[in-house]
Amino acid sequence: MTADRATSAAATPRPYSLDAARDMRALYGFGLFPLPDYRPARVGPWRLERHRGSLAHGYVTRAVVEPVRWVLYRDRVPWMSTGVMEQESHAWHVHRARGTVVVFGLGMGMYVHAAAAKPEVERVVVVDNAPDVQAVLRAATDLDAWKGREKITLVEADALDAATPEHLRTVLAGARPDVLYADIWPTYPDAGAPAQTAALAAALQPGEAGWWGQEISFALWAHRQGGGTLEDYAAAVGVPLAVGDGYRAFCRDAAAIHDIAALAGDRPSLGQRLKRLLGLGGRG
Repeated sequence: MTADRATSAAATPRPYSLDAARDMRALYGFGLFPLPDYRPARVGPWRLERHRGSLAHGYVTRAVVEPVRWVLYRDRVPWMSTGVMEQESHAWHVHRARGTVVVFGLGMGMYVHAAAAKPEVERVVVVDNAPDVQAVLRAATDLDAWKGREKITLVEADALDAATPEHLRTVLAGARPDVLYADIWPTYPDAGAPAQTAALAAALQPGEAGWWGQEISFALWAHRQGGGTLEDYAAAVGVPLAVGDGYRAFCRDAAAIHDIAALAGDRPSLGQRLKRLLGLGGRG
């Protein structure tokens, strides 16, 4: 998010890999994580396709030449990918995974695959309401051969259904999860994500919790408030966020990559400005 460190290191496009991303570890104390091996697959409206690498921007890096990208589609709509942005935006949450983890949203299995492989993770309970997503993931990966597969419990349920927390308490035998992670929204920052994550955390009482895109939600809140700390934000939204110096730097760098003022509605985005300049799109 802040431009002064990550931006200067990423201003020139460069190949992107786990090795090239070691500067993330130097800057923040955490980095990327191994991905599953994918192959093309289709189940119902869902399909996984391979795309050639291309120039892209990440969540905290500006310009990289990313390698092969796998994309999960629902019909013709891209839902998730292995792109740089996706990997970087999950990195902190994978880093924090330990003990018993409850994750809402299976997607392409990137988070689950990485969390289950960590020796400090004892159990991963995955909640997803789309059986076809699990089916396409099984068709696209060797899920049952993943490292730590015996730790993974798949639960078919809707994260936002009022009955789901009680069902999970049964699955967990009444134990409190150490970590709760929610990734159920197609885009970020989702306006409802903080409150929905807070409700899940209130019901399950995890040691800590987080959601996909929370850094940009925090940046928007701080922009509108005229400032504020991560601790202030955690208290305001009612989510037990994990914090630390490396993560504060990560949040700053992610905010610098995103046009927070435009996201807050204070000014038109670059795309809207271009449309107006070219006389396209009416009001923009």
